Amino acid sequence: MKAAVFDGRSGVRIVDRPIPEVGRDEALVKVKYVGICGSDLTIYLGKNPRAKIPVTPGHEIVGEIVALKGASTAPLAVGDRVAVVPTLTCGSCELCRTGRRHLCKAIHFIGIQTEGGFAEYVKVPVDNLLRLPEGLSFEKAVLVEPVAVAIHAIRLARVEAGDFAVVVGAGPIGLLVAMLARHSGCEVLISEISESRAQFAEELGFATVHAARADLVGRVKELTGERGADLIFECVGHPSTIDPMIEMGRPEAQFVVVGAFKEPAPIDLFRMSRKEQRVVASWTYTMDDFRRAVQFLDESAIPFERIISHFIPLDQAQEAMAMIRQADKAMKVVLKLS
Repeated sequence: MKAAVFDGRSGVRIVDRPIPEVGRDEALVKVKYVGICGSDLTIYLGKNPRAKIPVTPGHEIVGEIVALKGASTAPLAVGDRVAVVPTLTCGSCELCRTGRRHLCKAIHFIGIQTEGGFAEYVKVPVDNLLRLPEGLSFEKAVLVEPVAVAIHAIRLARVEAGDFAVVVGAGPIGLLVAMLARHSGCEVLISEISESRAQFAEELGFATVHAARADLVGRVKELTGERGADLIFECVGHPSTIDPMIEMGRPEAQFVVVGAFKEPAPIDLFRMSRKEQRVVASWTYTMDDFRRAVQFLDESAIPFERIISHFIPLDQAQEAMAMIRQADKAMKVVLKLS
C-alpha cells in the first residue's frame, strides 16, 4: 500500500509498505479521506514531542472496513462505512470507565504515536470505530473529528441562547465552534488576524473583527452596550489573546481554551478575580461528543463542509503540508485516497 511518512524535518516520503495485519478486536480500514490538522503540521515541522518519528500521521479518518478479527461488542461488519475515533486509552482506569477516556493518563493517538491515516489502509481497534449513516457522504464525514472537538468545547461552555460569544481565531476549529455557537442561539463575533480568513468568516455570515487593524475590545463593548462578552472561545493558542479576553469579558464571563498553547501564558489573575471570570480548558472529546458529531453532520443544516477548501491526492501530501502553512492560501485541506 502507499503511505506518506513524515521525517520531522519538513520532509514527506510516499512509500510502499505491506498492508497492516489486524489482531484480535481490530479492523482494517481502507481509507477514503483524511483531514489534515494543525497537529499534523507540528509533526511535519518536527515540533511535536509526542510523535514517534518517522511516522505516518493522520487522525481525521473515514473509510470502509475491509477486514475484522476477533470477538467484540461493537456491531460492525466488513463493508461498513466508518469514522475513526483516534484516541487510544487504557480502558481500565476510573476516567475510562466513567466516560472520560479523553483524560486518561495513558492516552495516545492514531497518527501521532501509532501509524495513521495518511495511507491507503490503517488498522484500528474495533471499539474506536463508529458506523456512518447511509446518507452521510465520506466527503462531509471527514469532518467528524474536528466537529467533535467543537462540540466538546460548546458543551463545556454551557452555552445559553442569547449569549454574546467571541471566537478568537477563524481557522477550521474556530469556525466550527462559531457555527455551533450560532446554532445554539448565541450572537457570535469572530476575531481573526488573517485578512482572507476574516473575509471567509464574513462570507459564512459572521460578524468579524480584523484583529490586525481593528479594536476587538472596543467592538465587543460597542456591540454589547459596554456589558462585555458572556463567552470567549480561544481557538488559536497564543498568549497574546489572554489580556484582551479578560478586558472584553463581562463580570462572570467564561473563557473556553480550545487552542493548543505551545508555551506558558501569563494571566492577570487579580483582574479575573475582580470580575469573577472563569476559565475552562477543553481537550479533545468524549465518545459521546464523537457520536453527536456524526449525528450533527448527518441531520443538521449547519454547513460544516464549507470549511473544506481543498481535496488533495495522497501523492501530493508534501504540497498539501506546504499549503496549510499559509493561512491565506487554504482553510481545511483533506487528502483523498480513493
